[in-house]
Amino acid sequence: MGGGGKRGGGSSSYVVGHRYYAGLHLVLCHGPVDAITRIIVGERTAWSGSITSSQTIYINAPQLFGGDSREGGVQGYVEVKFGGPAETVSGYLQQKLGSIIPAFRGVLSLIVQQCQLSAMNPYIKPWSVEARRIPAPAALYGGSINNDANPAHIIYECLNNATWGLGHATSEIDPGSFQTAASTLASEQFGLSLLWDREQPLEEFIGEVLRHIDGTLYVHPRTGQYTLKLARADYSLPNLMVLDASNILALESFSRPAESELINQVTVRYRDRNTDKDAAITVHDLAALELAGGVVSSVTVDYPGISNGTLASKVALGDLKQLSVPLAKATLVANRKAASLNIGDVFKLTWPELGIAQLVMRVVRISYGTLTDGRVRIECVEDIFGLPSATYVSPTPTSWVSPLTAPAPVPFRKLGEAPWWTVVKRVVGESATARAELEPEGGLLVVCASRPSGDSLNVKVLTRQGSAAFAEVEAMGFTPNATLINDIDPAATVLAIGNGQDLESVGLDKLAYLDDEIVAIKAVNLGAGTITVERGILDTVPVNHLAGARLWFADGVEALLTEQYLSGESLQVKLLPSTGMGRLAESAATADSYTFAKRMIRPYPPGNVRVNNVMWPTVILGQMALTWAHRDRMQQTVYLVTQSEGNIGPEVGTTYTVRIYNENFGLQKTLTGLTTTSLTYTTTDEATDSGLGRINGRLKVEIESVRDGHVSWQKQTRSFERAGFGLNYGKYYGGI
Repeated sequence: MGGGGKRGGGSSSYVVGHRYYAGLHLVLCHGPVDAITRIIVGERTAWSGSITSSQTIYINAPQLFGGDSREGGVQGYVEVKFGGPAETVSGYLQQKLGSIIPAFRGVLSLIVQQCQLSAMNPYIKPWSVEARRIPAPAALYGGSINNDANPAHIIYECLNNATWGLGHATSEIDPGSFQTAASTLASEQFGLSLLWDREQPLEEFIGEVLRHIDGTLYVHPRTGQYTLKLARADYSLPNLMVLDASNILALESFSRPAESELINQVTVRYRDRNTDKDAAITVHDLAALELAGGVVSSVTVDYPGISNGTLASKVALGDLKQLSVPLAKATLVANRKAASLNIGDVFKLTWPELGIAQLVMRVVRISYGTLTDGRVRIECVEDIFGLPSATYVSPTPTSWVSPLTAPAPVPFRKLGEAPWWTVVKRVVGESATARAELEPEGGLLVVCASRPSGDSLNVKVLTRQGSAAFAEVEAMGFTPNATLINDIDPAATVLAIGNGQDLESVGLDKLAYLDDEIVAIKAVNLGAGTITVERGILDTVPVNHLAGARLWFADGVEALLTEQYLSGESLQVKLLPSTGMGRLAESAATADSYTFAKRMIRPYPPGNVRVNNVMWPTVILGQMALTWAHRDRMQQTVYLVTQSEGNIGPEVGTTYTVRIYNENFGLQKTLTGLTTTSLTYTTTDEATDSGLGRINGRLKVEIESVRDGHVSWQKQTRSFERAGFGLNYGKYYGGI
């Protein structure tokens, strides 16, 4: 530092202030950059021009802060180091720090060589630079846009750069989508100038760029490549995919914002390059303003990457157009036809029940389902560019009939107690703690509901005990269902069905309720009208069913009420469906009742029951040899075990009770506490027990499981005739 000036008329002098000098090494950012255009000290421009390579410049701004009478200025040599691969070591730094120092390649830096930095003020003011670097990925074409970067180029480099970016190989990025987006942005003169620092995750920075340009970035499900998509009017309406009742399995929701929710004024804040300060521009929807009598609702949006008012105005008008129009939102589930859609794609929605035809919707989120469940779930919003093309079905003066129907009661309903499988899968999982919190003899209710009409949307579930008021406890969709066309016996596995509802969503290896029997779905042939099943799954057994019995495809679709009820408690249930015209009144719904019976704690009945090694005999000859297999509800939580499988378990403490009924259907013999899986009933014992002096012409056998006083939910039953001399005269002369 140095002193300055004499004061007074005599020989005396005194110091009125000091000038301050210092050497600085400022590392500013990753390098190299394309150019340095300004050096700013204390928010004032100390130097301007254009530097495109490493060199030493002289800053001559001694009056920058008011000269010696105030805070001085900046004056001296400054070495600008771009940090390229061949960058050399600074001689000035070697002089000050020693010869063994790096060249600081890969970073942009300033080396201030003992410059005057201020006067009067001993504090160093902050230094910054205005630098320009335009990304130019080799895989793409095009350069800067009005000295701003093309946003597509920014995103590409963030993905691809191996030094500071995410390091994805070029093969992982779809160049075609990026090139298309880059060309569109260039034609729109949509350039951005943004600074990324490590305080912000790079993924968030990419998201900020996408927000500026109204774009989406996703990994394409078929190519596995990063794909860039802009929301633009870049489609031909006749070529768009149509989603309607033929391929939409469920329209889960459809809504439009109310007029009171719309925005009629938008303010966009941006960074003006000419002034290097924040600026703002405000636009209005004049028609909406007049209608509302003034500004009713406004929003301010920050776009720091925009550097000029022209682009800011364009973006503000685009935002206003979207926010001032009641754009529809929808969530729908479609079949595999929709699997070709991706995020950002558009399609035409036609839904006569809501009076909609050719409504252009843009995909916001999409889930492609699984190999066994091919449903495609789409969240979408009405595309602002499709508004002139959208048509709405209008009623003709004389013949049009509204497709909407008044809500009607659920015609077919099923109430039941959840088996242990369902409790594990949907409530407690494999957590020992969660299982311990269950009431041991409690029960949970499952509810299935058929669709009253094609435009029915969903169902509210109301419950009560005793004479209390009904209270809403759950909302549910409709359960796919069908009815048997023919009577079936316990051995039938291919079922002819009719009167199907929502069968497109039925998945394989899922459970279904056939009356009170649970079956596992193995194959579905809607064209032939058949379902192939495994019978008597979990805690149920195969039984006869009459034509018209209803099959509920309920796995994960039925409502499950998680409040527990003790054995013997009754619960009343009402189901209130809704349509586009409203919801069914509570007074119009039928009240169904269910009494709980501690189903989930009961042991499973035995499986693989055979008489003389036949699973479903109609007749036997000689003594009865009965066999069965253990089952264990605690172990059977991975897959749906079939009747024919061997031993699983049993649960500790499980025994079996066998009852044998004579030819007159009277109970002849009961055996309890059995722990083995076989029983032989000799003809000698049977003749003695029958009191007839002979064996029976017909037998019925029941087998049930018992554990800790709990009896299995259902029991296995076999009925068959006897062949032999003097039995069923005339029926089995030819043998069996």
